[in-house]
Amino acid sequence: MRKSISVTGAVVLLLLGGCGNDGESGPALAPLTTAEVEQPGPYAVGVTTQTFIDLSRPTMANGTYGGAASRTLVTEIWYPASGAPASPLADVRDAAIAQTGQAYPLIVYSHGFMSNRHGGAFLARHLASHGYVVISPDYPLTFTNAPGKPTVLDLANQPGDVRFLIDQMQAASGDPASRFHGSIDVQRIGLTGLSLGGGTTILTAFHPTLHDPRIKAAAPMAGPGCNFNSTFYGDRKVPLLLVHGDIDAIVNYQANAVREFQFANPPKYLLTLINGSHTGFTDGIEQIAEAANNPDDLGCSALKGTLPSDPVAAQEFLDSLGGAADGVVDNNCPTPCPVRINPRSMRPSRQHQLTILGIFPFFEAELRLDVRARFYLENTLPPESSDMRLEKNA
Repeated sequence: MRKSISVTGAVVLLLLGGCGNDGESGPALAPLTTAEVEQPGPYAVGVTTQTFIDLSRPTMANGTYGGAASRTLVTEIWYPASGAPASPLADVRDAAIAQTGQAYPLIVYSHGFMSNRHGGAFLARHLASHGYVVISPDYPLTFTNAPGKPTVLDLANQPGDVRFLIDQMQAASGDPASRFHGSIDVQRIGLTGLSLGGGTTILTAFHPTLHDPRIKAAAPMAGPGCNFNSTFYGDRKVPLLLVHGDIDAIVNYQANAVREFQFANPPKYLLTLINGSHTGFTDGIEQIAEAANNPDDLGCSALKGTLPSDPVAAQEFLDSLGGAADGVVDNNCPTPCPVRINPRSMRPSRQHQLTILGIFPFFEAELRLDVRARFYLENTLPPESSDMRLEKNA
């Protein structure tokens, strides 16, 4: 059953008056405001690029590319840095990490098909400014410049890439020679990502055999879930925030987000962006398509001819994810980009703003047990924003 948000006054007073951040007892705190949630945090934002090579798993052959015996992941890492925060928010290349005596939650961002590790930079910067370490790899065969051209057939290998990267960051936190020594809290790991990266997020959090039990929260954006049924989710109860535009031309909202919300186990939220597009989630799109009719016109043009259309190839793709035994089934999912010209959409800058206003407090609530953030997400944001809708099943 899909439920809207309602919290009694007594419960609100109990939550805000009886707990501080991280669930600790303390004095009454005023509810968070939207201005506070979208404000950059107290940290400068550092960024560094590292190349991780997984020698234990191969990269498959792909078109003209003969494959490799290992998997190479060029990875962007945003983190809270020492020094004064920049205004407006900006990266400081290879800055020293802020030493606070506490480890930071870790977020893995997964890019979309034919995108790259910078695709969620606007969200990564915001999270890093509030004390998160965010890692974002170029996946070997789905990023923009993948050898042999990008292919969705490598999706089944990406949850393994996520596990490997988490292992690497855990090792770095234990290494006195690493920039991240003592800075990664592997008890507080969240996932987010866009489109095929949203699919990677869902697979890594919930797939019967590919999931990573260390994941504590998942927030996919416009992720494909049309092929997943109740067997897929099983009894796993990772807190889930689905973020999706309701006129998404590439990953259909009803067949994917609504279905995912139906089958996933509580606790779960569905954040619907009214007139939200698919491509509008991408970092930098506001610079080239803010005034365009719909960014998905560009996204659909780029996607043309890149997805498996042969029924045999489509079934092979589902089988690579485990097939019916793992709850991955042919569900007659809608074809991407069914119309030539898409309807007028939400502006990308507003889509980015709502993404931050949803995902940041979700991670604060689930990874830091911040009751003010949960109250904001469930009670303050929805009535303030006529262009979004939040549903919850606890």
